[in-house]
Amino acid sequence: MPTFSYDQGTIHYEEKGMGEPLVFIHGVGLDHAMWEKQVKRLSEEYRVIVYDMLGHGGSSHPPGPYSLSQFVEQLTALVNGLGLDKIHLVGFSMGGMVAQAFALAHIEKMKTLTIMNAVANRTEEQRKAILARVEEVRKIGPETTIEPAIQRWFTPDYLTAQEGIVGRIRTRLQTNNPNSYLSAYTLFATADQELWGKLDQINIPTLVMTGEEDIGSTPEMAKQIQKKIAESELLVVPTMRHMLPVERPDIVNEAIHSFIGRTVFAR
Repeated sequence: MPTFSYDQGTIHYEEKGMGEPLVFIHGVGLDHAMWEKQVKRLSEEYRVIVYDMLGHGGSSHPPGPYSLSQFVEQLTALVNGLGLDKIHLVGFSMGGMVAQAFALAHIEKMKTLTIMNAVANRTEEQRKAILARVEEVRKIGPETTIEPAIQRWFTPDYLTAQEGIVGRIRTRLQTNNPNSYLSAYTLFATADQELWGKLDQINIPTLVMTGEEDIGSTPEMAKQIQKKIAESELLVVPTMRHMLPVERPDIVNEAIHSFIGRTVFAR
């Protein structure tokens, strides 16, 4: 994979295909590889770009704490460095937060936004639960949180049928830099508060997606996001949990392609 240098470090990225630029942002503790099926299919229609977020994979790992603005700066550097004019942006989970923050900072750089399995406006109970996991990672490391996450993220049938794919996700979580992961996970636990009051400022076509049985990025959260963003539509995928792009790439790829086609050609 190529790397791109900017004033805050290096960005590990991959691109494939030609056409309008379509940029994907992964979730916390993951990396660009989660988008394998999106790269393969959607690069037939678009210039698909995936990258490792700050503190993840092959990109720079600065010391924490992290802020949303650092992730926005990283993406801005990549977009500008690759000479991209206007992009279609897709963010998953924590990447959905980064995508929202980028849209708020650089709406002039965007054509469409897709927010996938993202957290918003956590309840007090939900916030206590995520902060408890952050404290567990802080005290004893991320290892004990990995298997419960895997069980939350995938449906039981997929866990049984796709042990190889699930195993690669598990390995990614097990081999993260502990300090970088803690810094990113801490931000993930709190950034929805920073974004919630500003979402109604996003005024570009937006697709909000999640799984019907995603207990962390719930359908209720997706509905709240969709109500906040004027030009948005909602898709809740039946029976699915958190790892929608990995478990059902067929639905995700078609939804993104159809959404972009409808919104671009309608303008």
